[in-house]
Amino acid sequence: MDTEESNELVYHYTSLDAFISIVNSRTFRFGDARAMNDYTEIEHNINLLLGLEKQKIELIKKLSISNDEFDNAIKNIRTFKKHIENYYIHIMSFSKNPDALSQWRGYADNGTGICFSVNLSALRHCLNSTYRIAGNCVYKQEELNTEAQNLLKLASTFDSDKFESEARSNFLYSFIGFITTGKNQAFKDEDEVRLVSFIEKLPPPQNVKFINSNNIIKSFLGVSFPINIIDTVILGPCCKFTTEDPVFNDMLDNLFFNKKLYESGVDTNPYKPKVLSSKATFR
Repeated sequence: MDTEESNELVYHYTSLDAFISIVNSRTFRFGDARAMNDYTEIEHNINLLLGLEKQKIELIKKLSISNDEFDNAIKNIRTFKKHIENYYIHIMSFSKNPDALSQWRGYADNGTGICFSVNLSALRHCLNSTYRIAGNCVYKQEELNTEAQNLLKLASTFDSDKFESEARSNFLYSFIGFITTGKNQAFKDEDEVRLVSFIEKLPPPQNVKFINSNNIIKSFLGVSFPINIIDTVILGPCCKFTTEDPVFNDMLDNLFFNKKLYESGVDTNPYKPKVLSSKATFR
């Protein structure tokens, strides 16, 4: 489920206001994994794992594990379901598709916003201070079933009460990856890549903040990044300005060169991304 370290570019669709805020602050906002658009996904993926208990006889043979090992695996999955309640799980979503009509409509102010690309490996390194996972979302039920079975087998190899176990640590990493990147097939056209942060709630981490969103309290994680990991800015198909618009270009010059940050060494050199326009045709 992990993506490889590379120069892979991924794309984030957003409104113009949010883009300005992101670049001004040099900060990405990772949202609460339990408050995503598909509000069922975390619980659904955990239930998919626990549902394997109904296939016990078949899976004992298929995975070459004993009856006791199978029971231990289910016990461990239940333990970790409870265990992750002690952690904040936050997600930043990207797409592999730089010009997807559904993304423009759903996440970029119905096409009047923008999307921008970032270097995925560089952004992963910004998360070194937190537990982080980069993963391609899985939409096919058959693939999710296979991953669930592989995770069940891993869960059969350790005692969850022994915190020093390497297998236990590997399972935790894989467990978080599975429950946060398995998605409903209806979302397949989003072609989503996720960065996932995983932080213990106690002691309270200072970089986790809270907002009121339609009278619902949500947590979020602010992650700072170097400005030059933004490679390209793409204007939405319904943008009211073009790539040649002088005021827009003045804004980019201003956003991407902050003299104070440059002099302090945060921005290492003057920088401006490439600017393109969407090829989608709708209005």
